[in-house]
Amino acid sequence: MRSIELRRTVLAVFTAAAIVLSMTMAVGTSWATDSGITPDHPGGVAAPHSPDGVPSNGTGPQFRTWPVASQYSRWHAGANPKGANDFTCKPAPGTRPVVLIPGTREDAFATWSYYAPELKSAGLCVFTFNYNIQTNPDREWAATVGDIRSSAAFLAHYVDKVRAATGAEKVDLVGHSQGGGPLPRAYIKWFGGNRVVNHLIGLVPSNKGTSVYGLVTLAGFDRPGSLSARALQSYADRHNFESLPQQLAGSTFLGELNDGGMTAPGVRYTVISTKYDDVVTPYTNAFIRQPGVTNITMQSVCAKDHTDHFGFTYDPVAFQVVFNTLLPNKAKKIRCVYVPGYIQ
Repeated sequence: MRSIELRRTVLAVFTAAAIVLSMTMAVGTSWATDSGITPDHPGGVAAPHSPDGVPSNGTGPQFRTWPVASQYSRWHAGANPKGANDFTCKPAPGTRPVVLIPGTREDAFATWSYYAPELKSAGLCVFTFNYNIQTNPDREWAATVGDIRSSAAFLAHYVDKVRAATGAEKVDLVGHSQGGGPLPRAYIKWFGGNRVVNHLIGLVPSNKGTSVYGLVTLAGFDRPGSLSARALQSYADRHNFESLPQQLAGSTFLGELNDGGMTAPGVRYTVISTKYDDVVTPYTNAFIRQPGVTNITMQSVCAKDHTDHFGFTYDPVAFQVVFNTLLPNKAKKIRCVYVPGYIQ
């Protein structure tokens, strides 16, 4: 077991290092909120096969592992997760529409092909979207990589679209990684989400950023003007990759987002993470240590669960926790099963 964990850690370090080296924009860059970004004009880069954010290139099958779903999304740009984006759906009494938010460099299908049909079959109205893709060349499967503020403004637009179609006053948000932390919290703080979000459930969210196992400081990414920071800036400018450096621990963006508190009155928050997170490090950076926030470590629920960052939205035990949180009237006893990590 120790050799497996050591191998996982070593591989994760090299994976994380490669990710950081592909990031851009100096951490010290200012992200003032008076940029002109609005829900009607969010900026960012649209996904060609997802007009107005709606994945429209057919419906893909339900998958139960992240690698298979991720590979499918690369070959089927704009595939819609089964059960998602039925704009004729009307919420049952006591429920709200659920908007599933992808993580960084993930599209809606890769992230949510498992969750969407499960939640739909439970009687929920489920929605998800694609936006702010990687460019030069365009990679639709690599969505949610641009400026987080633009993605948050687009989320505001999409939620308004969902509310108009369903007649719902409020929505519940479930997001992975960036999509469970900085992105929806930017929406709540800067784009009116505090008025319409009932509950934000963040899955391994990058709420306080990542240290990338200490490489952020070691490589100088947190020193504005350093060679590393300038290289990141250059890469971001070419590839619409602003969100990654925005999620480095200590970034100016996160400083502005978290200033004055990480929660908003009237919004419920649940954060679910794993000790085996190999992207948001340390894993405790996911948690919001403020009154009224429920923080859950998966290993306190099920010690046999070794799920990591990439595979979290395909963890059946974590799904049970999310299900019980969304539908407390239908809550069931958690069935603990062994869940391996993606990096083994």
